[in-house]
Amino acid sequence: MKRAFILIYLTLWGLTAHAQLKTDLREIDESARYSREKKFKTWTISAGYGPVIPFTDITSHTIIPSDKWNFGISASIAKQLYPSFAFELQFLKTDMYGEKGKFYFEGDLMDFTINLQTYINQMINFPGPYRDHWDFYLKIGIGMQAFRSRLHNLADGSIVKVGDFGSDPSDMRHVVLGYDKYNPDKKITRKGELVLPMGAGVLYRINNSFDIGVESTIRFSYEDNLDNILVGATNDRYWYTGINLHYNFGEKNKRHSKWTYRSYGFNIFGKPKKDPLLSEIEDLEDRIKTYEANRPIKHDSVYIYHSAKKIYERNNLHQVFFTLKNTKVEPAYHDVLAQVVIKLMTNPSWKAELIGFSDEKDENANNMLISQQRCEEVADKLVNDLNIDPGRIIITPKGNSELLSPTYQLSPRGLHFINRRVDIVIRKE
Repeated sequence: MKRAFILIYLTLWGLTAHAQLKTDLREIDESARYSREKKFKTWTISAGYGPVIPFTDITSHTIIPSDKWNFGISASIAKQLYPSFAFELQFLKTDMYGEKGKFYFEGDLMDFTINLQTYINQMINFPGPYRDHWDFYLKIGIGMQAFRSRLHNLADGSIVKVGDFGSDPSDMRHVVLGYDKYNPDKKITRKGELVLPMGAGVLYRINNSFDIGVESTIRFSYEDNLDNILVGATNDRYWYTGINLHYNFGEKNKRHSKWTYRSYGFNIFGKPKKDPLLSEIEDLEDRIKTYEANRPIKHDSVYIYHSAKKIYERNNLHQVFFTLKNTKVEPAYHDVLAQVVIKLMTNPSWKAELIGFSDEKDENANNMLISQQRCEEVADKLVNDLNIDPGRIIITPKGNSELLSPTYQLSPRGLHFINRRVDIVIRKE
């Protein structure tokens, strides 16, 4: 049984990990898309009926009984915690029968179990019901069984006595549990033991209120008492397979949570999952802040930035400066482009206007052309290196017109620096 626990754990872990690597591109009706803010049905009651096959020391079959069959009834109530998990209380009642060699045993059994159901189709790629009507689940639990049983001689049907085994022929106690040992027709308190159910099931959604399904579980007894024979190598167990009718109660037009689609962005517990892209953006923002905090601030660049903000009447302004006759973006300004990208990625409707300038120091150069080339260089970095849609970029070359002034407040270096730049103006559209 320990191996089965480990196998189930590894299977669920593998399916969950694999599911996180895929992006969900399905078109899902909003009434079926899971969200913690929406209201779905979460309670289910069910009733079932099916064969119960014991595996004890007094059973001769390996899987399918060759003698008498017993059928049991079950009832349960379940609470869906998330689309992936449900908590269930289940009751099972059945008669028992088995025979081997000179003996047979018969009795009746009830068990009460608390189970955790894990929906497999919520763990795989594109989690949700298969074809909108099928759900598959595993279950495991713990509970108590209460039973009565008597051991009989196969030849005449008499109840076996302890003395029949030869240890003490005068011992008149009968081999029974849940009955008086001296009066085997008199019922007393049932024998109680721990039971551990483990199994799987499949559900078919009829409509928002009713499902039908088949569930099969092996229920492991903690001890070896069901057949009254205590000399077996393994503890007793029994296999129950039931056909079940489920009623999902709540608002008629609402789906049950287990029939919803857990789309991209939610983990198996129905909680929002952090978007990897958002994590990258936050990491980039932290790196930019660190860089900005440690970068020397020049008086000239600060003055130019604040003067440009007044001209454009906007706060969403970034600037890339160029050296003489140069149209290439220097590495020092990559963090500026990163800040632009963050704003555009987090605001899909915004656009960036690139306004380019040159000055009289760009000797023998066409000022309009060189300002155009500087804008195109910045646009190339944004589009080809940082994956910004080119349709969100507007290029406006100004050449050596509309120079930033007054220049007399700037240092000599600033006079050569001020008009060799591209202003990146973020426009909210």
